[in-house]
Amino acid sequence: MMLADLRKEKIRRELAENGILSVHELTKRLKISPSTVRRDLIELEEEGEILRTRGGARYGQHTLVLDADGRSRAVRSIEQKERIGAKAAEMVMDAGCLILDAGTTTLEVARHLYPTKSLRVITDSVEIAYELRNRENVTVLVTGGILNADAYNLYGGFAEQMLQSMHAQVCVMGVIGLTAQEGLTKHDIEALPIRQRMVEISRQLICVADSSKLGVTGLVSVCPIERVDVLITDDGIGSDMKKELEDAGVKIILA
Repeated sequence: MMLADLRKEKIRRELAENGILSVHELTKRLKISPSTVRRDLIELEEEGEILRTRGGARYGQHTLVLDADGRSRAVRSIEQKERIGAKAAEMVMDAGCLILDAGTTTLEVARHLYPTKSLRVITDSVEIAYELRNRENVTVLVTGGILNADAYNLYGGFAEQMLQSMHAQVCVMGVIGLTAQEGLTKHDIEALPIRQRMVEISRQLICVADSSKLGVTGLVSVCPIERVDVLITDDGIGSDMKKELEDAGVKIILA
């Protein structure tokens, strides 16, 4: 019989290498019973080593992300965000009217936007507006509102009123976390109404998120997972997470 410490070390290693695994997969890999796997997962979570998910677990130490400013988030997963941004830009180039919410990954989308046809971009991001200020064939509509100095986004009643009677073909939105249970989540409570309005006025919702955001939950839910049409992410997504999101109706594209 495998000793408990050795079992847990092997579980940690499997999750670190694969991101997220089900109890069934861990049972096969470690050749131990499902009840033993579940008990070890509970203990590992209590020790702060992993996060349990529905039917399994993922590697990581925090299930709830409370806050992170734009400057600190900008340096994380840079290569993945660039690839995701390029793929998203390619998909929405001819959208006609596009919404980009403020975020480090959506900023990468803006950096790769070079449409050959007229494109209107609605954004609450000062950074995105500046990035697109002289871009050929792009007209930028900035929501206005109160400036969040940490993330360079605008929020409040003025921003919400600006979107009141508008419509867009596509909304491309970043996340703090994405799960099948909590849906698309963020951490900034003040901007929640404008983000929800962006989703409401768009025909299609594309979520852009590197795989470190999957299985994580932010402070507030913007919309349920059923509202997300497409997720563009990297190949770090685990097989269980991929299946769970696809079963919820999300089309997954790897960049």
